Amino acid sequence: MSLPILAVSALAGGAGSAARVLVRAALARRGVAPRWTVLGINLAGSLAIGLVSGAVGREGSGGLAPAATGGLLAGWTTYSAFCMDVVLLWIRGERVRAGSLWAATLLGSTALAMAGAWIVRATSWGVP
Repeated sequence: MSLPILAVSALAGGAGSAARVLVRAALARRGVAPRWTVLGINLAGSLAIGLVSGAVGREGSGGLAPAATGGLLAGWTTYSAFCMDVVLLWIRGERVRAGSLWAATLLGSTALAMAGAWIVRATSWGVP
């Protein structure tokens, strides 16, 4: 991996993380529980990851664009906050909510990533 690709990926990851923190804080001020914001972020990010993967996977391309997008989306989505939310719900005795959040995130994220890749492969979006 070249230094420019690493640098772009790292900067994009930082930007994605910052965007997630800002969105989560803004929605919390409006009364949205952070766990639902994280779910929405992870689902939207997974769809975007699928779209990008479908386009990049079609060409097998590398370079700055996949690094930037991968970094941005990796920073935007958050597995650690998801895990923390599930564990906190479980500890509080909210087992059904913990299980629902876990299932919605893992199944929903996987399904949306696959749907995104399928959309790109089924359309001309992935054609240069």
